[in-house]
Amino acid sequence: MQTPLRWLLVLCALTFFFGLGNGAIADSDEAFYAEAARQMVATGDWLTPSYNDTFRFQKPVLMYWLIATGYLLTGVNEAAARFPSAAAGLVLVLLTFSIGRRWFGLATGLLAGSIVATTFGPAAIAWQALPDLPVTALIVFATWSLLLALSPDPVDAKGRHTLDSVSRRWTWLLAAAASAALACLTKGPIGIVLPAIVALPLTFWEHRRHALVPPNSQPLIGFRPSLLIVAVLLFLVVAAPWFLAMAYQHGFSYLLYFFVGENLARFTTEEFNQARPFWFYVPVLAGGLLPWTPFTILWIPEVLRTLRTKKLPSLLYFRLIVWAAAPLIFYTVSVGKQPRYILPALTPLAILLARSIQRQLSNRPAPLIKASTVLIVAFWLTLGGLFFRAAPIFELLGANYPWLPGVTILGAAAALTILLIFGPFDWILPTIATASAVTLLVLHLQLFSTHRPAPVEQVGVAITKHWREGYRVGTYHAFGRNQVFYSGHPRHELFTIEQVGAFLESTTPVLCILPQRDWLMLKPGIQKLGRSVAQVSYIDRAGLRIRDLLQPDPERIRQTVLVVSNR
Repeated sequence: MQTPLRWLLVLCALTFFFGLGNGAIADSDEAFYAEAARQMVATGDWLTPSYNDTFRFQKPVLMYWLIATGYLLTGVNEAAARFPSAAAGLVLVLLTFSIGRRWFGLATGLLAGSIVATTFGPAAIAWQALPDLPVTALIVFATWSLLLALSPDPVDAKGRHTLDSVSRRWTWLLAAAASAALACLTKGPIGIVLPAIVALPLTFWEHRRHALVPPNSQPLIGFRPSLLIVAVLLFLVVAAPWFLAMAYQHGFSYLLYFFVGENLARFTTEEFNQARPFWFYVPVLAGGLLPWTPFTILWIPEVLRTLRTKKLPSLLYFRLIVWAAAPLIFYTVSVGKQPRYILPALTPLAILLARSIQRQLSNRPAPLIKASTVLIVAFWLTLGGLFFRAAPIFELLGANYPWLPGVTILGAAAALTILLIFGPFDWILPTIATASAVTLLVLHLQLFSTHRPAPVEQVGVAITKHWREGYRVGTYHAFGRNQVFYSGHPRHELFTIEQVGAFLESTTPVLCILPQRDWLMLKPGIQKLGRSVAQVSYIDRAGLRIRDLLQPDPERIRQTVLVVSNR
């Protein structure tokens, strides 16, 4: 057992942990968590998260606590801010391995864990100080624990006595309650909603199924109503105190704002996220599962066989299908959609994919495995060529070796091609996992880790240098969220060029961060009021598009940002 765990740990080290503190905090949601945790440590207020000198009621407190604890141990730095997310990625990989091994055997569990560790989606999120991976790991564990606690099927235990023992159901039900409570403290009610919409319908169906098939006519043996009461009490003991303390500190309106305004409105309106089409998550899943996505063609004959025979899949397959489908359906019907929301579907999808691959491998020559591998080779060849073409852009991003991403990806394609032609065939899957892990690491180190000080740090230094008591800082279309983390000064967000003009015309001293092109759009009279105290050129990664890689034009995508003072 040690070898599989070591393999997964090595993969996770490459994809989740190496270079964790290299890149600056991004001008995205990551800045909210990194800065709010810093303010938590600075002010000593561990109850109410604050960002930009304003209470941040949008999310619960657990992610802030985790980051702030890291700051206390190692100081305020990017690696400490991102460590909880990376650690949660590792936990998710080990959970996927454990579930796959328990239900289908060691080989399937190991492959499923490897898939989660080396897909593009989780790796991209693990390198950011975001709560999505922690809440996903907690939701997956809560779902699995709830399924085991309520299961009537001997597949979940070595024997009926073990399956139906009170202590066994007690352990798993309390584990589910505690995990769901922590998930709620991380991101809200979704921590209990997702486990419930997966486990409860499955449990109802399984108990009805077993009640009709002797000798399993008493599927609730070992389950007592008192267990459910204790589990609910444990959930409340873990989750409720912070929410009650917040209600006491800020009034009952906080609970109304959070549970209705922040969660129900986020689900049913466009207030927080723009409306997206119902098929939005199809390309998200396809991209997030790369480079393993081509293996999904293995599902086609299995789906056709099920439709032809009109028989439901086996119990474990049916569980995984429902487990993957429930969060997808849930978020598909929501108005506000975000790619990160469907991470809880990753574990069941990875196990289903791993099981299909293992079944195909047992039937040599496994033509669909070879076809999938050819598609992966084609994908890597395309991506490698694209990255070679975009090397000038990568150099501007701060890559020490802008050609290295292209070489790495083309090397992976070459290695797979050699294995397809000359073998050994059994090395294909380990090669895909290794090549993907190395590729992700190279992309992170070369494309998402800039020379230090990063542009936002340079802006922060300029603000600190010129800031005096009574100054105000404004931001317009540049370094809005993350600038606060590096300068330590709150900001006023400006939304229109007219607001920029009014801000600079203020009788109080101000520092304004804005793109040079927008500065030139201001009226000459306003320009005379201000003077540039710093100038920084950079490329906004979030603004890059595929066309920028296909037709690299450094001058078109390079931005110059000014720090302007009206004094």
